[in-house]
Amino acid sequence: MPFFASRMRTAAGYGQKRPPVRAAPARMGDVLAEQIQVWENDPASSGLVSVDKPAIDQPPFQFSFPPPRPNPDSDTSTLNFRYWNAAAALTRGVQFWGPAVAPETDWFGGPILDVRLNVGVRWNAGYDRRALNFFRGQLAQGTFIYAAESPDLLSHELGHAMLDVAQRQLWHSANEEIAAFHESFGDVSAILCALQLESMRSSILASTSGNIYAASRLSRIAEQFGTALHSLFPADADCDCLRNAHNSFCYAPPASLNPSGPSSTLTAKPHSFSRVYTGAILEILAGMLAVHPVATPDQLRDITIELRDIMIEAVTQAPLVPQYYASVAAKMMLAAASKNPAYQAVFRSVFVRRLILSLESATAILTSVTPKDDTGFAGQDIEHSYTPKVGPIPSAHYGLDQPLYVELPADPAETIARSAARNGRSIEPLSVEDAARTFVDRLFINGLVDYGESEGKGRRNREPGDTFSPVQSTHRIERIDDRLMLRRTEIH
Repeated sequence: MPFFASRMRTAAGYGQKRPPVRAAPARMGDVLAEQIQVWENDPASSGLVSVDKPAIDQPPFQFSFPPPRPNPDSDTSTLNFRYWNAAAALTRGVQFWGPAVAPETDWFGGPILDVRLNVGVRWNAGYDRRALNFFRGQLAQGTFIYAAESPDLLSHELGHAMLDVAQRQLWHSANEEIAAFHESFGDVSAILCALQLESMRSSILASTSGNIYAASRLSRIAEQFGTALHSLFPADADCDCLRNAHNSFCYAPPASLNPSGPSSTLTAKPHSFSRVYTGAILEILAGMLAVHPVATPDQLRDITIELRDIMIEAVTQAPLVPQYYASVAAKMMLAAASKNPAYQAVFRSVFVRRLILSLESATAILTSVTPKDDTGFAGQDIEHSYTPKVGPIPSAHYGLDQPLYVELPADPAETIARSAARNGRSIEPLSVEDAARTFVDRLFINGLVDYGESEGKGRRNREPGDTFSPVQSTHRIERIDDRLMLRRTEIH
């Protein structure tokens, strides 16, 4: 999930362990005896709240935590606390996303998803279709920051898993915008899941005077983890969080951006480029709330549910084209009207201002809608039954002696949605082949490919159990039907 830091340096200001926070024990009683203490939002910016003790092994969307199951503990420095804090955050996330994704559907790998709370030492967390994996980052003098301690990071990784259920064809697609959208969906999951707590909604409305598009503990994703990471590796995170949804980043073609760079700039790296879409969604959430006369905690909760439904509908229908941001934005703009006619103008305004949709394509999409065809697209909707096309790309420069096959993006002709250049005019998307080549080139440049079953020159294979390698790969080359195929293994 976070940008990976390859070496450790001493961090000033982190020499002492953070003292444990102890909450008053819950009173015994028929109801309160089932309450546990968890972080409301992030360990760096919130206190403890009481929530119902979650049932983590009940369908649908069950979790399996490493045994044994400990007793709840309000001492935040203990494994027991981290266990139940994670269980509560993940259960809250499932209860939020599950009804929209498909209440009768399993995880991608089956009915149970493993949760590994302390895999090893690394500034990272990830989802690999079998498990949610959380590491711990090391600071000075043996102090550790646990990724699984933050509800933001727990909800982010859960977002990857839920999106994988809603639209599993995104997983292997060789498309930079799809990779970035996956990361954005994770951050949006952190924001929306946090707002399922009434205390969080009341606090944010009060601190922002009802205008939630502001720099706040809601917009700042993973404050504790990001601040610590920034102290060691300033380029990899903001100074006060991992990423901030309150930002001014606008769309630019990923192929035109640097493959990496400091967090103050927009780059093609999925975590960096995701901030364009995440910022737009936080703006939209605030705009949806402003449509209503009074911003109340209950109204904000209802709007998070409406936005959830809009997003899930969009990702199940949007063609997997090179300009995937525009593709999903168009579907969201159209779906918004079914919730409230006033919402459509909010979505349109934000997506156009962020250059995710060009003004002319947004207008064309809305004016092309008819009672019989409300898609706004020239082609057929892309649903779960969509079968991606597989094709070869040149691979000699990767050190391979035969073509590398990848899942290609869909034909750009399947949608009239287009993103915009700085002058507001529509940008013609890359061809399917060019989009795939650009995506794969960036993977190799950033050292994210495990050569696996190939005979690649200068190959770097990750050994089983290797959690300390300088770079943790996200893709692996596999031999399928006597062809070399690039397959995603995990998402960070």
